Amino acid sequence: MKITQIEIFHVHKLPQSGQRPILVKISTDSGIYGVGEAGMAYGVGGSGAVGVIKDFAGLLIGQDPFNTEAIWEKIFKKTFWGQGGGTVIFSGISALDIALWDIKGKALNVPVYQLLGGKCHKDLRVYASQLQFGWGKTRGARGAKEEYAVEAEKAVAEGYDAIKIDVLAHDRTGKKISRLEGPLTNDIIRMGVERVAIIRQTVGENVDIIIENHANTDLVSAIQFARAIEQYNILFYEEINTPLNPSLLKKAREKINIPIASGERIYSRWGYLPFFQDRSIDVIQPDLGSCGGFTEFKKIADMAHTYEVTVQAHVAGTGVAEAAALHIETAIPNFCIHEHHQKTLLPEYQELCLYNYQPQHGRYTVPELPGIGQDITEKVQQNADYIVVK
Repeated sequence: MKITQIEIFHVHKLPQSGQRPILVKISTDSGIYGVGEAGMAYGVGGSGAVGVIKDFAGLLIGQDPFNTEAIWEKIFKKTFWGQGGGTVIFSGISALDIALWDIKGKALNVPVYQLLGGKCHKDLRVYASQLQFGWGKTRGARGAKEEYAVEAEKAVAEGYDAIKIDVLAHDRTGKKISRLEGPLTNDIIRMGVERVAIIRQTVGENVDIIIENHANTDLVSAIQFARAIEQYNILFYEEINTPLNPSLLKKAREKINIPIASGERIYSRWGYLPFFQDRSIDVIQPDLGSCGGFTEFKKIADMAHTYEVTVQAHVAGTGVAEAAALHIETAIPNFCIHEHHQKTLLPEYQELCLYNYQPQHGRYTVPELPGIGQDITEKVQQNADYIVVK
């Protein structure tokens, strides 16, 4: 079997989320194809991943798609910039790698998790993610603390026993707060605490709360706010500062009594190594679409296991990313919890994929179809910038 063609779809800006998913399709001379997704599709700069996928794609033409390890190493070592790493490089590798594993599963008529070692978990605990944008088919920033309680209650009513929310991103009117670095004002701290307090009061003691900072806070403000919310029994405290200086997270870890989570902007085993050595992260969150794909995610998770660190895949993409993440999380022993992002509820995301996998009562089971068990629809092809490499 040989790779004959690689198609890249940079989906036009979606109306609610304003984001542009990046999907790939790798075809072979046997008629079997695989699909993948780049994690770098939100924020500014996603087109960089499109360009690097196009450049890397030429290295795959004529290759045996089963040789995922050799292909990964070739891109990493023989492109010169591969060893420089970073978001763009590893997002490009990831999208292609996911599609290659999809091909392998389809060719062998088994789901990908079987190729990764089989099931360690028959089902996966799930949390409802990013409730500050609401929990439903529409998206918009919430402001008043009562609105945060309403969204939390919606998720719990659907069976979730864990939720994640950023309580500092927006002010009381729903407007984005521009600066959260350095000592926080008492007003901002009080606003955040009031939101956490009413959520805890609403959901009760048996629902876990995850607090997300999106690295908008820094060493000082993250420590300051952590101390203010410790009493509410937070499951973990996520992306509290930039990952670019690992020593800072170690210092924060020494002063914070809540488990720390981070990793969606950390790439490859080399990127995670200093955090493991410092044991500054308790729950790592590599994104399958940007950390290096299945090939690299498994290595990162295995390294984490030796440091007694648990793993939660960061998932903020389409149904391709969602399905793929379920396979890797099912197959690793140190899985923690699965992220079910608010975007997966939006029709603009659901219509891009053939299957709409949703949790049932706060639990997920892995797709049992061959490969990752997902495919893209004509909606992708009709609404995307299109590049083909043959």
